[in-house]
Amino acid sequence: MENAIKNRIPIHVDLLPNRDEVYSGICIKDNKSVFIFICFNEETYEYDGFAIIRSEEIEKYRYWDKEELEEIKNDNYFNFIDKLPLDKMNSFHGSLVALREKELIAIFTSEDNDSYYVGKIEGLTETKVILKLLSESSEWLDLKEIVIDEITYIGFGTSYEKDLIKNVLQQ
Repeated sequence: MENAIKNRIPIHVDLLPNRDEVYSGICIKDNKSVFIFICFNEETYEYDGFAIIRSEEIEKYRYWDKEELEEIKNDNYFNFIDKLPLDKMNSFHGSLVALREKELIAIFTSEDNDSYYVGKIEGLTETKVILKLLSESSEWLDLKEIVIDEITYIGFGTSYEKDLIKNVLQQ
């Protein structure tokens, strides 16, 4: 993985048998707790935001082959380099502390891997995060308390979150 990080090589990360998920992008940090990467959007064929998953879930990864590399329409990964305080993001809790100032984040939990919460961090303890939820139609909803150990994925800085917050500001 060190070579992939150092040389910014796009990879696919396979979470089987833990979860039936494959994520794609460029890894920018990997330690025993967190795997942080620049997400590749397979619909727009460009890099779009960041994600954090638990390192322990990663069973295998592979570099992209030549054909996959040729699919990149906008090799914009450099827009995401040096945008995060990676030195402070050594755990899920540390990552959430670093993300407190972000307008929106998306969180998947172990209880339901098909749906997720989008919101702004309103509170944070060592064991829980409190999100002010935002609906798909950009309406602020109630607070949601989430146990940090149950979080499987944190996404942020994607075009989806940017569009949602832009809609909030226009209302």
